[in-house]
Amino acid sequence: MFIRGVYYEFIAIPCGHRYSMPLGLFFGDSPVFRVYAGAGLYKILKLNVSRLLLLSPVDPLSFYYSLNHSFESSLEWGVDGCPSLNSMLGAWYSCTPRLVGESMEFDIYECSSFTYLTGAPPPYTRVMGCFIELLILLTKARAGVLEDSFLEYAKWLRWCIERASRGDERYVRVVELILQELRGFGPKS
Repeated sequence: MFIRGVYYEFIAIPCGHRYSMPLGLFFGDSPVFRVYAGAGLYKILKLNVSRLLLLSPVDPLSFYYSLNHSFESSLEWGVDGCPSLNSMLGAWYSCTPRLVGESMEFDIYECSSFTYLTGAPPPYTRVMGCFIELLILLTKARAGVLEDSFLEYAKWLRWCIERASRGDERYVRVVELILQELRGFGPKS
C-alpha cells in the first residue's frame, strides 16, 4: 500500500496524551521517523508511549490545526486515552514506536508494528502538496533553520495553493496567517 523509499505525512497522536503533531514517516524496511528535541512529541515519546495513532487527513488544514495544537481539541477521546477513530477525517493507522537512534538534535524511531485501522486515505491533491511544503517551511522557521530565499519560496507556495484551490477562502485565510508569521523570520531592515 505504501511506496518504499518515500515520505508520507500524517498527524501523530500519542495515546494517553491530548497532543497532536504533523509527522513525516519514511517507508523503508519499516516506517521510521525523526522527532526533534524541541517538539512536544519528543518529550512525550521519552515517557515510553506504547502507541501512536497516525491520521492521513482528508482536509489539509488539519495539519495546520495540529501544528498549532487546536486539532486535538476537535477529537472525541476514549477511556483508553486514544482518540475515537472517525473515518470521516481520513485514514487511521497504529504505530508502536521503538527508539532506534539518538543524537543531540533528534531521536529516530521505528514503527515496530504498523497497522491500518480504518478510513480511506485521501487522493493526492496539489493543495495538499503545496500546503504541506508551506508548513514544513514554517516548522523550519520556528526551529531557526532557514535558507535565504525562504520568503520567495513561501510566496510561490501561496500562489500554488490559491491556484490549486481556486481561491478557496478557507485555504487563503490560513495561508495568509502562515505568511504573516514567516515574514517575522525574514531579514530585519
